[in-house]
Amino acid sequence: MKTFHILLALFLVQTAFAAPLQPVAAKASSCMDNCPASKAIDGDTSDASRWISKKSDQPAWLEIDLGKTQKLAGVHVYSGYKQETPLESFTIQFWSDGKWQDIPSAKIENNKAVALAVAFDDTVDVTTDRLRLWITRTHQGIARVKEVVIWPAGADGVPAVRGEKKATATPQADIPLIYLNQSGFNLGKPKRFTAPTLPDGTKFTVRPAKGGDALFEGTLKNHIGDFSAFNPTDEQEYVVEAAGLRSVPFRIGSWWLERVTYQNAVNFMIDARHYVGNYRAPCKGSYGWRDDHHFGWELHTLVPQWLSNPSAYERMPRQIKYEKPRDPKLWGTLEPYADNAPDIVKLIHWGADVIVTQGLLHEHLKAQLAYFLYAWPWLKPYLPAQNYQIVRDYAFTHWSDPRADRNYPYDESPEHDLLALKTKIGTTKGAYPPGFSIEPNLLMYEVAKREKRPDAEQYFQAAYKQAAWMIANLDWNDPLTTKGQRMSEFLTVTGLAHFLRQYPDRAPVGLADKISDWAKVVIRRSANLWDFRKLDDGAKWTPMGEKPTMWNEPGNVLGLPAALLAAREVLTDPATNARLEQLVYSHFDNGFGRNPVGRHFSFDAPREIEGVEHGWFKFLPGGIGQLADARFVMDGSPKDAHYPYHPEKGDIGWTEGWVQFNVAFNISLAYLAFAETELSLRREGDEVVVRLRAPLNFDYHKVESGTVQVRIGKGDWQPLTVTEESPNSQFLTGRLKVAAGIALEASYGFGYLSRRATLK
Repeated sequence: MKTFHILLALFLVQTAFAAPLQPVAAKASSCMDNCPASKAIDGDTSDASRWISKKSDQPAWLEIDLGKTQKLAGVHVYSGYKQETPLESFTIQFWSDGKWQDIPSAKIENNKAVALAVAFDDTVDVTTDRLRLWITRTHQGIARVKEVVIWPAGADGVPAVRGEKKATATPQADIPLIYLNQSGFNLGKPKRFTAPTLPDGTKFTVRPAKGGDALFEGTLKNHIGDFSAFNPTDEQEYVVEAAGLRSVPFRIGSWWLERVTYQNAVNFMIDARHYVGNYRAPCKGSYGWRDDHHFGWELHTLVPQWLSNPSAYERMPRQIKYEKPRDPKLWGTLEPYADNAPDIVKLIHWGADVIVTQGLLHEHLKAQLAYFLYAWPWLKPYLPAQNYQIVRDYAFTHWSDPRADRNYPYDESPEHDLLALKTKIGTTKGAYPPGFSIEPNLLMYEVAKREKRPDAEQYFQAAYKQAAWMIANLDWNDPLTTKGQRMSEFLTVTGLAHFLRQYPDRAPVGLADKISDWAKVVIRRSANLWDFRKLDDGAKWTPMGEKPTMWNEPGNVLGLPAALLAAREVLTDPATNARLEQLVYSHFDNGFGRNPVGRHFSFDAPREIEGVEHGWFKFLPGGIGQLADARFVMDGSPKDAHYPYHPEKGDIGWTEGWVQFNVAFNISLAYLAFAETELSLRREGDEVVVRLRAPLNFDYHKVESGTVQVRIGKGDWQPLTVTEESPNSQFLTGRLKVAAGIALEASYGFGYLSRRATLK
């Protein structure tokens, strides 16, 4: 005990966390000789003091008496022997209302850590006088627990545990003080870094990581270095050096960001599926994806990804195989897809299938179906016609139904009629962003016209009235209308910009000015050393709240580029658009390490993303979504206290991956592809040359290809293969014979995210 108390005192001196609780007693399902339950609460985390159960094929349990009722934040669990044989699967339960209740965020599966921090989220209020470890899988049927440390609720939550391992996060002292995108930069795009400890006027250089002469020189201004003009064509790594500091090495290449993230983005959506992903047990409040609730926005984002850059997704390896439903009430109403369908199409099918099979009627879930229906012309090569018929009839039948089919956790919707005017502004939970119904109604308008429905205009009018209300009533200076919506903010601006871009002659008066005003606020609040859009014009950088879980915001940072890119499509001021482009990349860069702690938002980034050295501080084991073992999880982001520059704060605030964070990144990939796509046509003799520039050059040593849709005269659309002009070219070309005087039209991408060219 003396050793433990000395270590504890040292720990508390260095942190702001409250002291752990001291339980009064413990009992267990069984105990080996000299290894009683009391040794799991004696303050000794060594192998010399352990509770060890007798061998059994039945669950073991350890009950801990706190002596009085208290609100709890989480626990540290030390188990196993030396660095082996930890508890493999267990759930932490609390005594409430005369029975043991599971803590959903504390269900641990496939654990390999002998020291594990388990934080309790807000799903249940863990106020109790007793905890129990319900242990379902151990090495050789024997539970070995060295210590359970219990942390009371407080502003700082649960500290990291000494010795916790999935991998090892980089110590903060080892992270270089030049902060930039650790992986690399896109050729021809903004390339900026932050050096908070260096004064303005400091010279910096960019040189090969392996040594050599400086290839670019510049000067710091407002702690920012800009080497956007440096666009090398070779494939070596580079570093930034300034006043004795040296950055991590990085690459510069064609669509480097897309190259290292496209497959990863799809991998996450595959792994995070409910029932059929890499964790198969049911998860509370989950539908198509684990922990998605009703505001996962999956089809809101997967469909735009497909529309914006189809060739990139068509050429990916197929990982998903259709699984027959083990319960027909969960999925299976939609007939299976073709085996050769791209994984992103299979994911879109999955999302729609779960909604119609389970009869989900929340307005946000119904809205997802608009994306499926709109994209049908480009999904149908892979999906049975029955899919469209089922989804169409379901969506049109229930679109204006104000009733929900069940109680949805975190529901902020007053009713569920998607044609109704929405005048409420949701909370920072992100479950009710302004204007969420605009784009779904515009998509349903197009679907209804395609179906020749006499009521098509009502969908347009619903979107119009919503946009007009927002023009008149939203104040962008109020953080709750922008960054205060966290990961869901993108819906507000992409919806407004969609309206103006697709229906410029029918848009409400003042829409362009409203989008311009939003951009001005973003630019004003981004005038800082990180090029980072702050929460407000004062001292607030990120949203915070009264609970330890408030707020983690990777999704807002990674979803902002989508809104910025959507706005750029309809704004005309060159200076504004140039600054918005800088901010697009500065926010991607923030997620990749250009932030006050110098870490990528994903704990596993060093093992999953080419070129990343320093991942997030930790990951959340367990949790509602059980995402610890999913690929490409966005775990955490810097909190308000880290800004403007306080890396010494270390690992503070809530860390937990969430599908909502990843889909926000995904929608930014979609709008980035749209922004980067160019298509041109020119005649050469009796041929027409079709030239495409799009994010498809991911292998710099291979001639890659894509597919452009072409239409000669009034004929049908036909695919045309285009190939890179050289292995590391940004341009792909194809040729076809077209008689003089015959018009040709070409398109890359689909629907509202396509680029077109015509030649008469």
